[in-house]
Amino acid sequence: MTRFLASVRDAAEAEAALASGADIIDLKDPATGALGALTPDAIASCVSAIAGRAELSATVGDLPMVPHTVRSAVLATAATGVDYVKLGLFPNGDAQGCLSLLAEEAWGVRLILVVFADASPDFDAIDAASRIGASGVMLDTAHKDGSSLLDHLPLDRLADFLAAARAEGLVVGLAGSLKATHVPALLTLKPDLLGFRGALCRNGARGAALDKSSCAAIRSLIPHLPRAAAKAAKPELAPSLC
Repeated sequence: MTRFLASVRDAAEAEAALASGADIIDLKDPATGALGALTPDAIASCVSAIAGRAELSATVGDLPMVPHTVRSAVLATAATGVDYVKLGLFPNGDAQGCLSLLAEEAWGVRLILVVFADASPDFDAIDAASRIGASGVMLDTAHKDGSSLLDHLPLDRLADFLAAARAEGLVVGLAGSLKATHVPALLTLKPDLLGFRGALCRNGARGAALDKSSCAAIRSLIPHLPRAAAKAAKPELAPSLC
């Protein structure tokens, strides 16, 4: 079953997303990039506020691909107590070197690699995720310029990505300026996750506050079980690799 991931920037938004029925609360700062990182204190505040009522992921920021910098950020974010750490594979620097260094850590961190449809790496990110023991991969967009994931990749290409990730046993999600109108077609592909930010905000602006009616509209489009039933009926989002 596809799960609804809502990106939030503080504890108040985390509570609002939870109340709207989000399955996964994703912590990031839209003001500082595609995968802008919250401060450690802000992440800790969200972890405390949610208190295990939903799974939490957090981004490490729009980092240059410098191996030791990336490793430190991943470990620091994992130490905040979130369930998943999201690392974007940006085109600047040594992404493969970062992943090689993280191979020693990924079995102890539920790592989600974010692959950008509009800035894709020059190597097979799915194979790399599998080799280092990452928990999953997400497709997203690096440039928040009004274009969406589907402006960069058609449904058949998305289906290929999903199939390749599943073949490696990875959790796989889709994001990237997705709107309500995209949901029905994307659900036919049966991704594990659909991620949203702008579509949940006032006037569709990713930097604006979450809007209750917009969150409810997205939730209504994605079939779901009540949390208690879902917890009893299915395993964790990702296999326990750590």
